[in-house]
Amino acid sequence: MIKEKSRITQGQLMFLILQIQVGVGILSLPYRVQAVAKGGGWISTLIAGIVAQVLILILWAICRRYPSDTLFTFLPKIAGKFFGKLLGFGYIFHFLFIAGIILILFTDIVGKWILMDTPRWALLLLMIATGVYLAKESIRVIARLFVSVSFFIIVMVLLTMAGYTNVNFTYLFPITEAGWPNILKGSSEVLISLVGFEVLLVAYPYVEGNSAGKLKAASLANMLTTLFYAFEVFTCLIIFSPAEFPLISEPLMYMLRSFSIQIVERIDLFFLSIWVIIVATSFVGYLYLASTGLGYFFHRGEHKKAVYYAAFVCFILAMIPQDQKTVELMNQIATISAYTFAAGIPFILLVIAYFSRKRRMEER
Repeated sequence: MIKEKSRITQGQLMFLILQIQVGVGILSLPYRVQAVAKGGGWISTLIAGIVAQVLILILWAICRRYPSDTLFTFLPKIAGKFFGKLLGFGYIFHFLFIAGIILILFTDIVGKWILMDTPRWALLLLMIATGVYLAKESIRVIARLFVSVSFFIIVMVLLTMAGYTNVNFTYLFPITEAGWPNILKGSSEVLISLVGFEVLLVAYPYVEGNSAGKLKAASLANMLTTLFYAFEVFTCLIIFSPAEFPLISEPLMYMLRSFSIQIVERIDLFFLSIWVIIVATSFVGYLYLASTGLGYFFHRGEHKKAVYYAAFVCFILAMIPQDQKTVELMNQIATISAYTFAAGIPFILLVIAYFSRKRRMEER
C-alpha cells in the first residue's frame, strides 16, 4: 500500500520523466544525428519521439494492469517467481549501468571544457555526493525538486536562441540528402537520448488520478523532450555547415562560445553550468530506480540503505574507461541495454500478461 505522503501528482510525474529524459546526451546529440541523417537530423528526432511514445504506451499498458504494483512487484506476477526476480536484477543492472554512463559522459565534458586538470575521481565524487543526498529521499521529494529545476530547460532554450543571429537555412538542403533509411537510422541515435520514461514502471502506483491522466502526463513529458531535442538539433544544423559538423563533437558549446553579452562574457560556460544541473537530475533518477530495486530485494522495500552501495557501483563503472575505445564500447552496451529493458522486455511482458488474462477469462 502506497503511503499518502509518498504520492505525487500527474504534473509532478510529467516533470519527473522530463528531467530524466533530458540528460547528458544533449551536447553531442546534434553531432551524432547529423553524421547519419545530415540535414534531415531534425526529422530523425521527431521520428524518435514517436517511437518513444509507442514504448510509453507499452509501459503504460503493463502498469495499468497492476496499478498498485511497481516494476519489482509485478514482474513475478507476470514471469513467475524465479524469472521475475531474474528480470528484476536485470533492470537494476540496467539502471546502474545507465547511471554509470551518465557519470562517464559528465566527467568527459566537464574535464574537457572547464576543469581540465581535475582528476576524474574528484569530479565523480562531486556528482555522486549530490546524487546520494537526493536519491535517498522519497519519490515525492525528488519529483518536487525536478519541478523546480525544470525552469532551467527554458533558460537553455533561450540561450540557444542567441545563435539565431547568424543562421543559414540552406545548410538544411537537400533535407533528404542522406536518404530515408539513414534518417530512420539517425532516429535510433536520438531514441537512446530519450530513454528515461522507464521511470513510469516504478512511479506509476505513486501517481494520483486515473490511468488516462498518467498516460497524458508521460506523453506530454515525452513530447516536450522531443521538441526540445528537435529544436537544439535544428538550430545546430542551420548554424554549422555540413563541412564543419564532422570537426565539432559538441556543436552547442562551440556555437555559444562565439557569443557574449554584457553581463555574461562566456555564455557557453553559463550554459554548461545549467547543463550540469540537468545531468544531476538524470543521474539521481536512475540512482533512485536502481536503489528502489535493491531496497525491494534486500531491505524490505526501504531504498535508502541501498543508495550508498548503488552509488559505489556507479563510481566503479565510471572509473573503468581509460580511453575512447572503452567509452564507445560501454556506450554500445548501454544502447543494447536500453533497447532490451525499455522496449524488448516490456513488449514481451505485455504479450504474456495479455494471454494470461485471456486464458483466465476463458477458464471462468
